[in-house]
Amino acid sequence: MADEQSVRKEEERRLSEVLKQVELRLDKELSVLGERRGDVVGIRQEFWDDVRMNFSDATELGETWTSIMQQKEILMERERSHRVAFEAVEKLAKMHDNPYFARIDFAEDGCKPEQIYIGRASLVGDDGETFWVYDWRAPVSSLFYDHEPGLVSYDTPEGEIDGELTLKRQFVIRAGKLKHVFDTDETVGDDILQAVLSEKSDTSMKSIVATIQKEQNRIIRDEKHRLLVVQGAAGSGKTSAALQRVAYLLYRFRQSLTPDQIVLFSPNPVFKGYISRVLPELGEANMRQMTFRELIEARLGRRFQVEDLFSQTEVLSASEGTAEGAARERAVRYKGSEHFFLTVERYFDRLENEGIRFRPLRFRGDTIASADEMATQYYSIKASEGFAYRAASLRKWLLAKLAAWADSQLDQPWVEEAAELADDEEIQRAYVQIRRGGGFHEDAFDDEDRMTDALKKRAVEAAVEPLRKAVKSYRFLDAVGTYRELFRSRSLFTDCSPDGKLPEGWEWMAARAEETLARKIIDHEDATPLLYLMEGLEGFRKVEGDIRHLFVDEAQDYSPFQAAYLRRRFPQARLTVLGDFNQAIYAGSQDSGGFGGWTRLMAKEDTAVWRLTTSYRSTRQIVEFSRKILLPEEAAEIRPFQREGEEPRLMRCRDGAQLADTVAADIRSLLEQGHGTIGVIAKSAKECGNAAALLKERLPDEVPVTYVTGGSAELPRGVSVLPSYLAKGIEFDAVVVWDASAARYGQERDRKLLYTVCTRALHVLHVYHLGEPSSWLPQGS
Repeated sequence: MADEQSVRKEEERRLSEVLKQVELRLDKELSVLGERRGDVVGIRQEFWDDVRMNFSDATELGETWTSIMQQKEILMERERSHRVAFEAVEKLAKMHDNPYFARIDFAEDGCKPEQIYIGRASLVGDDGETFWVYDWRAPVSSLFYDHEPGLVSYDTPEGEIDGELTLKRQFVIRAGKLKHVFDTDETVGDDILQAVLSEKSDTSMKSIVATIQKEQNRIIRDEKHRLLVVQGAAGSGKTSAALQRVAYLLYRFRQSLTPDQIVLFSPNPVFKGYISRVLPELGEANMRQMTFRELIEARLGRRFQVEDLFSQTEVLSASEGTAEGAARERAVRYKGSEHFFLTVERYFDRLENEGIRFRPLRFRGDTIASADEMATQYYSIKASEGFAYRAASLRKWLLAKLAAWADSQLDQPWVEEAAELADDEEIQRAYVQIRRGGGFHEDAFDDEDRMTDALKKRAVEAAVEPLRKAVKSYRFLDAVGTYRELFRSRSLFTDCSPDGKLPEGWEWMAARAEETLARKIIDHEDATPLLYLMEGLEGFRKVEGDIRHLFVDEAQDYSPFQAAYLRRRFPQARLTVLGDFNQAIYAGSQDSGGFGGWTRLMAKEDTAVWRLTTSYRSTRQIVEFSRKILLPEEAAEIRPFQREGEEPRLMRCRDGAQLADTVAADIRSLLEQGHGTIGVIAKSAKECGNAAALLKERLPDEVPVTYVTGGSAELPRGVSVLPSYLAKGIEFDAVVVWDASAARYGQERDRKLLYTVCTRALHVLHVYHLGEPSSWLPQGS
C-alpha cells in the first residue's frame, strides 16, 4: 500500500510540474494571440487608408494595384500568424485538461533509463531539449503500444533502436486531476479499456489514443506497403485506426504531406459528420472527406438524374420477390463485377480505332461541325497518341472552327438585330474598347462604324459562349451514346467480353439502359461504368495525381468496378481500405468476397492484409448475440472484449400500434437510465418515416426525435430514427431494432444487414418484431 501511495504522490508531483509548464506556455501564447488579433483588426480597419488610390492612367492604375496587393499580403501573413497562435492556445488548453495518458521507462543500449510520458501532443521546454511529453506518434511512443517490459526495439527514420523497457504505466487524468494510475505488463491495460468503453457515446467519434492496441498500431504506422487492407469485426476499431493513421502520416511526413493530399471516402454524409472531430482532437487539420456519390454527382449530376446507392437499395427492397426485382438485382451485381470492368477495358481497345460517338456542334439550326466530321478528324490522329491527345486536338480544332464560323456571322441579320438591341452596359463597354484603341477623338472619322462592329462582335461572342464552354469541357464527346452502343449490339458486347459470352439477363439490361438513358436517368449500377468511360475518352484529364493517400471506409460495399475506378482516378495514392466481410449489405458488392477485388489492385509485395478480430464497441452479451446471426464460419474469428452488460432483449408485438407504444415506453426508460444516444433502426427509409411520426406522437416534446436521411450531415443527440443502411460505422448507447420480423429480414442477404444493425449498440440492444421473428435471430433470446 505504501508503494502505491508513493507512486501516486510521485506522479501527482510530476503532473503538477507539467501543468505549470502548460500554464506558462499558455500565458505566452495567449499574449501572442492577443497581439496577433490586434494586428489583424488594425490592418483590416486601416486597409484602405494605407492604399494609394489613383486610376487616372495605366501607370497609376498599376501602382494602385501593387499597393492593394502589398496590403493584402501583410494582412494574410498576420492572419496566418493569428491562426497559428490560436491553434497553439487550443492545443495547450486541451493539454491542461489531460496532458498525457502513459509513461514508459526505456534504457537505450549503453544509456541510462529515461522516463517518457506520452500524450496527444508533445510539450518541449524552453531549452528545446527537455521533453515533458512525447507525441503518441513519435517513434519511441510505439514501445507503449507494441511491447511488454523487457528487451525491445523500435524503428526510427535513422534505423532501429535497441534497449530495455523497464516500466509501463497508465493514467486516467481528467480536468488536470490524476484519477487512476497503475502499472501494466500488457500492451494496453484492460482497466483503461474498460473505463473508456463503459462511457456513454457522443454524437461524434472519440479519439482514444490511450486505447490503441498492438494490431491497430501496426496499421497506423505502416510505411512499407502501398496497399493496406484491413478486415475488422464490427466495433474492432477500424475507423479509429484509419483516422489515427492519417494523424500519424501528417506527423511523420509533416515536411512533405498536407491534409489536402489525403482523401477519405466515407459511406454517407451522416458518417462524415460523425468522424469530423477526430483529427482536430489529435491536433491535425481534417483531410478531404467525400462520399462516392459526391464524386459521381460532380461529373454527372448537372446533366442527369443520378440514382444513389440508398435509392437503389430501397428500390430493390420494394421489388423483392418479383421478376422485375430479380432482373434488376442481376444487373446490379453484374455491372459491379470484374467481368464487366474487363469488358469495358476491351471496349476501350475497340474505341481506339472506331466507335466513339460525338455530339454535333449546332447553333440555331446551323451545323458548325457534324458528328461525322468530328469522327473523321479524331480518327485521323494516330491511335498511338492516346485518348487524351486526340480529344485535346479535336477540342482545339473545334474551337478554331467555332471562331471562324462566328466571324462569318457578323453580317447576318440576327447579329445586326442583337447589336441594335444592346443595352447601356454593352454600349459603354464597346465605347471604352474603342476609346482605348484611339477612337472618339477629334481626328477620328469612323467611330460609329467601329462602335457598330464592336457591338456585333460582342453579340456573336455572347451568343456562342455556351458552345465555346461546352467544347472546352469536352461535351462534344458523347460518352452516354458510346456506352449505349455496348448494349445495342450483341456482337459488340460478346467481342469485348473476356469470355466471349453475354451475361445472364443481358436483354433486360439492354432494354433498361436504352429506356433510362434516353430519359437522362442513370441507374446507380450504370453510374461508375459511365463515369469511367467518360473520363477514359477524355484521357482522365481530371485524374487527381496530387493525392498521396486514399482511405476507403466500409470498403466491402464497393464493387470491384468501383475499386478499379478509384485506383485509376487516384493513380499516385497509397491505399488504406477498411471493412468487414460480414457487413457487405449491398447487392453490388455481395458477390465480391467482401472487398471487391481490392487486393488485386497492387502487387503482392506492396500489399498487406490485417485482421482485427476483437470487438470493443459492444458488451460481451451483445457481441455473442450478434455473432449468432451469422453463419458459423463467418463468426468464427469474432471475439468479444470482456465488458459485461445486460442481455439483449427480443420482444414480439401484435401490431404496429403496440410496436409504437412499446418502443416509446422503452425510449423513455432508456433516457431515464442516462443513455444519451438512442438509435431506432428500421430496415427501409419508408419504415423510418412511419416510425418517426408514430414516436413523435407518443413522446413528450422535450424528447428530440430526429429522422436521419441520406442527406443528413450530423448525428443529433437524443433519439435518431434511421434506415439500416445508414447505420454503418455509427454507434449508439442503445439500439432499438424496429420490426426484425421474418417478413422484413427473411432473405439470405438480410442476414448481414441484421448483423450490422445489431452491432451498432454499445450497451443496450432491444429487438422488436411483428409476428414471427427473423430466422437469423438467435432463438430463445
